[in-house]
Amino acid sequence: MPTDVKGANDELCLVTTSSLAVLDDGKDHAGLQSVSEANEPNTSQSNNSELSKRQRKKLLKLENWEMKKKEKRQKEKEKMKAKRIEAIQQGLPIRNGPSRKELKRRKVSYSNATIEIVVDLSFDHMMIDKDVAKCVKQLLRIYTLNRRSERPVPLHFVGIEKGGAVERHLARNDGYRHWDVRFSSEHFMQLFKPSTLVYLTSESDQVLDRLEDGCVYVIGGLVDHNQHKGHCYQLAQQHGIRHARLPLAEHLVIKTRTILTINQVFEVLLNVHMGKQWQPTLLEVLPARKGVTPKPCDVTVGDECMRTVENETKT
Repeated sequence: MPTDVKGANDELCLVTTSSLAVLDDGKDHAGLQSVSEANEPNTSQSNNSELSKRQRKKLLKLENWEMKKKEKRQKEKEKMKAKRIEAIQQGLPIRNGPSRKELKRRKVSYSNATIEIVVDLSFDHMMIDKDVAKCVKQLLRIYTLNRRSERPVPLHFVGIEKGGAVERHLARNDGYRHWDVRFSSEHFMQLFKPSTLVYLTSESDQVLDRLEDGCVYVIGGLVDHNQHKGHCYQLAQQHGIRHARLPLAEHLVIKTRTILTINQVFEVLLNVHMGKQWQPTLLEVLPARKGVTPKPCDVTVGDECMRTVENETKT
């Protein structure tokens, strides 16, 4: 081999060796990083590939909803502000109910309360995610009803599993921890005296004809479309506590199911607690699609039925 060619080869070897040394020192790793990144598997893509088409669609829909939620709320605020300005210009009343400041000052008095209402939320494992979302939506309605009531009752949301579906859906509502509601992960049997508890269930043979002072009424926070019929009734029997059903059949003629939502049961109890009669309360709370009608009073049960009997006698 000629000397000049050999020298050129030696120089080439030296350049190659020095280049590798530079790379090893970490001074020029861009090329190597691009190669390694290309060879590494994409974790998010692999996770998405494991999901079904329907699951990916639901996930995308949820992400879009979370992004648009704040924007939607801002638009609602602007719309309400425009309506307020228009009402002021036209000299119309700008508020139908109490102001926000008044509502914030209106706190539930636990020491002077005659009754308390508990929503048992220990059914995470028995509901699909869609039904949990419905359950939490009904909790929002309960909180709003109680907050705007002239006589709010002490309200407890208990049995919330830490890191569970109910807690996750509640967390989507900013500031829910500041509600005038007592949240707890403990079971209601650990929070209240068993002698004061009354579990409300439609399967009970005991009729709730009046609200007793000192009682804690438990509503089952289970949205299952009647898949677990009688579960709350069985719970009450297992724990050895009292149970009762709302007096629907005693005051109404109903041709459909008598299963009410969580917020409907709460609204009935709240109205009766405020002094309203059972029959008008039930007619007001139950939706029109159930086709309920007032039941004629053929026996004297309370002042309401006495007045009905007297009117029929006069006519």
